[in-house]
Amino acid sequence: MSREPSREDPVKGDEYVLPDGSTEIVFLVEDGRVLTVSEYESVDAFEESVSTGRYAGSREEVATMPDVEAFADPDPATDDSEN
Repeated sequence: MSREPSREDPVKGDEYVLPDGSTEIVFLVEDGRVLTVSEYESVDAFEESVSTGRYAGSREEVATMPDVEAFADPDPATDDSEN
């Protein structure tokens, strides 16, 4: 697998397209650990990928996070807070 840019440690935002078609994006690097977000082309691709793993339950900290819409910027065309 080719590594660009040429540095040793992963940093937030690094994106890797894997041979199985999934995408791995570095979210956080802290204390030598790397947290990533994975994107699969389909539910079937996800299920095939995790089929060799052991299901360990749900992470409550992640399950209770707000949906991405909660972090979206308000539409400036409809924002009346400055008037």
